[in-house]
Amino acid sequence: MRSVAIVDDHRLLAETLVDVLEAYGVSARNVDGTTSDEILSDLEQDRPDAVILDFHLGGEIGRSTPLIGPMVDLGIAVLVVTGDMDRMTVAECLEAGAAGVLNKGVPAGAVLEGLSKAVAGRQIVTDAERQELISMLREERARKSKRLNRFDELTPREAEVLQLICDGLSAAEIAEESYVSLATVRSQIRSILMKLGVRSQLAAAAEARQSGWLEQFESAQLPRAGSA
Repeated sequence: MRSVAIVDDHRLLAETLVDVLEAYGVSARNVDGTTSDEILSDLEQDRPDAVILDFHLGGEIGRSTPLIGPMVDLGIAVLVVTGDMDRMTVAECLEAGAAGVLNKGVPAGAVLEGLSKAVAGRQIVTDAERQELISMLREERARKSKRLNRFDELTPREAEVLQLICDGLSAAEIAEESYVSLATVRSQIRSILMKLGVRSQLAAAAEARQSGWLEQFESAQLPRAGSA
């Protein structure tokens, strides 16, 4: 292993890793790109043997898993080093093509050993463990998809009412904001509860958040009139 690039939005940590790797005789550098295109362009022009990649990059990139496949396609071994060691996070990284995932708290020697294995094509996790984690991830996706399917039954107006319920508005407040009768809103709420298979507005709001529907719905909406 001759060279390593570090992709981490925590600059101080990235610079510390550079110093540690240099002390071990490995040429290391920090990648300064703030977008996926900038990072991949940098790596394509000056290809390292391996990349140490943070899972949460912040900014417009967010989760770094979409970067793993293109890096691997460039012939670069990818080692994810992150503070988020949730099993689903690890599985997502492995599925995307990462050679392994290490906790940011591990000693520098463990990172160097992981990099050496990744570059040499040796296993960091066993095939059995990799397959178990990826299977678990896909099963979780299937469960989440099944939960989200129930929300497809909502009419556009019911979806808007559910969003307002999640915002903490009462039926009377929704009616006032929407310029419709309270009876109409109550009818819409009853329909929402029936379609989602829950018994209360509180339960509907909880399901909307926990299933990921609310985040998905809000990201697809333009800001409402009068919002900042």
